Amino acid sequence: MDSKKIILVIPYRGIGDLIFHLPLLRGLYDKYRSKITILTNSANKAKFLLKKEVSVKKIEYINFEREKQIKNSFLFLKKINSYKADICILTAPTKRLIIPMLVSNVKRKITFKKNKIKDLSKYIISQSLIMFPNVKFKKKYNLTFIKKRKIYNKIFLNIDSHHDQNNWKEQNFINLTDQLLKLKNIKKIYINFSPNKIGTFKKIFKKFFKNKKVIFTFKNKFNIILNIINDCSHIIGNESGPACLGAAMNKKVFSIYDPKHTPNLSSKIINKIIVYFNSKKLQPDKIIKKLLIEMN
Repeated sequence: MDSKKIILVIPYRGIGDLIFHLPLLRGLYDKYRSKITILTNSANKAKFLLKKEVSVKKIEYINFEREKQIKNSFLFLKKINSYKADICILTAPTKRLIIPMLVSNVKRKITFKKNKIKDLSKYIISQSLIMFPNVKFKKKYNLTFIKKRKIYNKIFLNIDSHHDQNNWKEQNFINLTDQLLKLKNIKKIYINFSPNKIGTFKKIFKKFFKNKKVIFTFKNKFNIILNIINDCSHIIGNESGPACLGAAMNKKVFSIYDPKHTPNLSSKIINKIIVYFNSKKLQPDKIIKKLLIEMN
């Protein structure tokens, strides 16, 4: 096999977006038997999520933001050159990243074409096949460091989303939590949202923060939240990072989406057993009925 020094540049910020790159990483590693250096955003938690990924040699966080664009472009070029790589792959074709890569010392420079497919997972696979026709890319999105645990009836309720327009109404989650608490076999309910959204979700916090069965996770670090998800039997909430994480951890996920803003159900690519609910037509009792069927 022809061993290569490979750099993979992933500018995407989302946790789900990072997971969609796993077939590309693993396919390249199987072909070249060379561990890959990843340059990416800190927002997608790559250093933690890929810490035991056999295809990865090193992960570096880079500032891809538009602020100080010229300075960041020079720093990006300097970073690429420092690796003296055989192959550099850029999966998001933005000019501020393409130009530094094209003038770099990398032998083979590969830029994915502009994404005309709204579904990022399909885009990554299709472009990978075009750029590397002799490589086999398997659609496997499992996280290698996750250990299976004995699962109890604990619910992880994700009421937040990166795009606020995707969110199911707060009152719906309040009503759902009320109904979940009536189920005797539910041990714990974890309610998750971003720490800077405490003002947005103050009603649900005020109502349940004294309840011993309800735990709010917004003060927890990412690794703790990941462990909590791993302990839960079901992940319920908006189509977002936790839904994709739950899917990659082979959890039972009830994902709520807005068909106007989320036409492509990204987490379904990771795990086809996910149950989807249209937020425009959904009432809390529908989730409860489905949950009771699952638990029995």
